[in-house]
Amino acid sequence: MSDWQRSHSDEEDEDEFEPFSGRSGIVLVIDCAGYMFQQAGESEPRFVEVLHIIEAMMRNKVIASEKELVGVVFYNTKNNPAPESEEEHQLGLVAPQQCAIYVPLASISVEMIRKVRGLRESSDFYNFDEKYGHVEGTSLSNVFWFCSRLFSHCGYKLEQSTIVLFTSNDEPHNSSTVEYQQALLKARDLQQKEIFVELVPMDSNFDCNKFYKEFLCTVLDEDINEFVAPIYEQSTQRLLRRLFIKSHQKRSLAHLKWHLSDDLSLGVNVYSLSRKPRLPKKVKLLRSTNEVIVSKRVHMASTFSEEREEEETKVLLPGEQMKSIMIGGEKVSFKPEEVALMKQLLPPGIRLLGFKPASIVQITNHVRGSLFMYPNESHINGSTTLFRALYEKCLEKKQVAFCIFTMRRKQAPRLVALVPQEQSAPSPFGDADRYCGFRVEFIPFADDIRKLSVLEENASNEVTNEQTDVFKKVVKKIKFKFHPTNFENPMSQNLYINLESLLFDVEDAELFDTTLPDYDRIDSKLEALVDDMQNLFGEDAEEAPKRRRNEQTEDDNQPQSKGARVGPASDEELLELIKQGNISGLTIPMLKEYLQRKGVSGLSKLTKSGLIDKIRETHAD
Repeated sequence: MSDWQRSHSDEEDEDEFEPFSGRSGIVLVIDCAGYMFQQAGESEPRFVEVLHIIEAMMRNKVIASEKELVGVVFYNTKNNPAPESEEEHQLGLVAPQQCAIYVPLASISVEMIRKVRGLRESSDFYNFDEKYGHVEGTSLSNVFWFCSRLFSHCGYKLEQSTIVLFTSNDEPHNSSTVEYQQALLKARDLQQKEIFVELVPMDSNFDCNKFYKEFLCTVLDEDINEFVAPIYEQSTQRLLRRLFIKSHQKRSLAHLKWHLSDDLSLGVNVYSLSRKPRLPKKVKLLRSTNEVIVSKRVHMASTFSEEREEEETKVLLPGEQMKSIMIGGEKVSFKPEEVALMKQLLPPGIRLLGFKPASIVQITNHVRGSLFMYPNESHINGSTTLFRALYEKCLEKKQVAFCIFTMRRKQAPRLVALVPQEQSAPSPFGDADRYCGFRVEFIPFADDIRKLSVLEENASNEVTNEQTDVFKKVVKKIKFKFHPTNFENPMSQNLYINLESLLFDVEDAELFDTTLPDYDRIDSKLEALVDDMQNLFGEDAEEAPKRRRNEQTEDDNQPQSKGARVGPASDEELLELIKQGNISGLTIPMLKEYLQRKGVSGLSKLTKSGLIDKIRETHAD
């Protein structure tokens, strides 16, 4: 029988459940016309800058999103060379004229990144002029048709397909040409297949109104009057953002019903907007052959005779196992189905208790990270209208809804407060920091709240107005603008940077810890207040150095080494100590050793008091 309490320790891990999300594919399309290879002043050619961006994206995704498929396609090329190896050859895929595959659509590997890096670092780009060549005027309709074929022949059912286009030509086709109409027709086809197109202009003077405005609005099914043209600096900055974070898919954690009463409910989805980074799992390998070791846990039951000899051993199936818990010295056992019934107090869903003012939800009530709730119209028709009406009224009256929240089966219900929030301004990378909807804040039960006597007994120290004024100036001088995107997790950053250095043979890889304070700035700001702080508060008291045990003293010339505790010299002395009740100097190994010499067995589970009682019983007999 296993310990029932062990199952309760995984409750927080169950709350961090991450649903399965399918693979996504990205095809990076690079314009290889002659103007992409021209060097403007001291800056690198645009083709080299594109390779920098692609390498950074691949290095990020090989660690953060290893399941994503990435491919690289050239267009505006004169030649279309055959694949270099058999592995890169994909049956049924033939690139059209003036197009070429450089990296086939597949899961990212170290070899793919080295191939892109080698092309960038080569002086002649692996003899690009003769191998691929340069032309202009390639039909974008053929390019996007070929990209859609790559997605359909990749061997996976992709959840999201994206084409990223790198070019500095803002008018590939004139509006009076046939290629222009074919490109718009292909844009409607991509919109029906739910293939997104993202444009990365490689020129600061790029004008989207000539061609790409209408094309992108058709692909993304957006209003042409609300179109926001991509900017060269912002697009490259977003793609070059090198944060080692897991790019979680925007999938809901659960589809639930929010029961407002017995006969009224609406459908909602629950999302997690923040999550701790999941570090890569370690795999055990056999040292001699580097084979992966597969471990399995099997529960065995054995019976023993009176002479402690094993008689029978058999494998326990899940239905034959029991779980137990110790209560008052007695072991209470339950079947697995009984434990499941005890956990399942309420079916999954959200049940409204009532409304309270928003001021009642304080920062000290947040026992864990919050979730986000949004209506689900496909679950119950009319949920969006009812959700919106309730959200706006709570926001207007500054009220929060207190509910009992059960996310899934076999999970304990939680007390939550649904706090309405308005949408904030978008971040520099385009995503909003806060969305409009209900924020799910977890509130502690009465059993969870602790009252510390040390905080109630000790009175707070009294400070003068002068001391308070000094620290008002300190707070004012070292203020800074905070945003969570400015602080990266140093633990995961250090791990991934070391992994990168091993994979790509990078020497002297440095970690820039964004959580370290700027001591130079703080010292310069507080330099004028240091004297006032010393006069008002005094200097810090210096603690006496702690003396080590093996350190020599003036009274004892011999070092005091840490050794085993000295026990009684004989059995008679041990019995005398027990008779007098002076057992502080006796240890469990000493007591067990004495009883074993007397021939007493069954001592493995006895405590110190139990061993002493055993000794007294032995001598009483």
